[in-house]
Amino acid sequence: MSEDKIVLVLSEPSVLINLEQKLTQFGYTTLIAPPNSNDALAYIQDNNPSLLVVNAKLETDFAGIELVKKIKSINGFPVIIISSENNSEAYLKAKKVNPVAYFTSPFEIDNLFSTIEIGLANFKLQEEIVDAHKKYEMAIKAGKAGVYEIDPKTLEIEGDESLAKIFGFTLQEVKDKGWSNLMPIDDYNKKVSVLTELLQGKIKSYSIEHRVIKNDGSIAWALSSGSLVNNSRGKVKIVGTLTDISERKISENKLKEYSERLELTNSSKDKFFSIISHDLRNPFNSLLGFSELLANNIEDLTEQEIKDSAKTLNRTAHNLFNLLTNLLEWSKLQNGNFSIEKSEVILNEVINYTLDSFSESIKAKDVIILKENETELKVFADRNMIESATRNLISNAIKFSRSGGIISVGCRVNGKVAELYVTDTGIGIPVEDQDRLFKIEKQFSTEGTSNEKGTGFGLLLCKEFIEKNGGTISFKSAKDKGSTFIFSLPYQS
Repeated sequence: MSEDKIVLVLSEPSVLINLEQKLTQFGYTTLIAPPNSNDALAYIQDNNPSLLVVNAKLETDFAGIELVKKIKSINGFPVIIISSENNSEAYLKAKKVNPVAYFTSPFEIDNLFSTIEIGLANFKLQEEIVDAHKKYEMAIKAGKAGVYEIDPKTLEIEGDESLAKIFGFTLQEVKDKGWSNLMPIDDYNKKVSVLTELLQGKIKSYSIEHRVIKNDGSIAWALSSGSLVNNSRGKVKIVGTLTDISERKISENKLKEYSERLELTNSSKDKFFSIISHDLRNPFNSLLGFSELLANNIEDLTEQEIKDSAKTLNRTAHNLFNLLTNLLEWSKLQNGNFSIEKSEVILNEVINYTLDSFSESIKAKDVIILKENETELKVFADRNMIESATRNLISNAIKFSRSGGIISVGCRVNGKVAELYVTDTGIGIPVEDQDRLFKIEKQFSTEGTSNEKGTGFGLLLCKEFIEKNGGTISFKSAKDKGSTFIFSLPYQS
């Protein structure tokens, strides 16, 4: 049972019922607030939810968005806004309150549920990072910074115990070593440049971040701030402080990594949903169209027309099945629900099994298959993943080969890796498209030589599967000359 509470402020009964059932099914505490902004506000304040799902339109067109605006000024929990119609004004208003997501009807409840889970997870991670960042800042402020004085002529250091503690040396050791031995050369040159500008009057003070070398040889990050000071006798010296900011740097890097990961996750999710909504619709439309033709007009069709329609239905069903298989396998990988079960895999057997499964396609396309290197070659990997990767590579080779083309398939040992390769003499990949392979954010699809459809997910799946097994995948291709795809796996004889 999840500790998260989800409050629903929804004026559409069907969405409310379906979403409540879905959330309850997965153990979330679901609270239903009155679909009125004033009553809902009081209800939300009393229950302090983990996430809010609200209609943009309640008692007035934008009452739900105004409700979110009020809530955001009190509490920062994540919010998802739903609009029952494609209203650009509502979208622009919603955008200003920074929701996790904005859905416009019609939409799938499963997509909304997935977004709720992602929103909760991301919000918790962000809270952890922000809390850690605050703790680090408090620790830095609470800890005494090291204080130093620098002789402008010799750059010799005089400091206090806190300064010595940062480096892990004694005060005398810090003085004897000097800045040049307490900092990496690049950072030392940076500091000297800043001090020179200070002494030349180009700047009045400085505050720079740089690395320092500690007594144990480790590298730490420090914030160095200072300015020129004249004593009562007119002697000029540079006085500054040095604060260890290593923890803050770690926090900033985590935040950066999180932001990049979140951006990639959102990009992948958007692309995934786009493919589902677009590429699944087309084959289903084709299936429905041809099945309807057969159902309504079969008495009027010739035997050949019926055969042609049946072949088209069969081809579309196979394409749809392959698409669904790739989508589901990729989705499992992204959600971490794909277990890897490694065992001894004979690559030659995988090749033969895969070619047998494509025998009809090979015959229909009239391509020539050359099986090379029949020597038995064993690797330790997940058989299902290796078969899926091989299936996708051979499927692509058939799809992009012309009638009478040659496809060479084989495996071999190359140093410490075993390689499985698929070479075709087909249409090849233009140079400008080659950097788009294996990237979901740049995913694209090309029709085969017999107008076969695809989504570009196959190669992405290949890369994921091979890397999960400790391998790599590469390719060579030239337009109108063909392509060679190779995946490599760790090999021990």
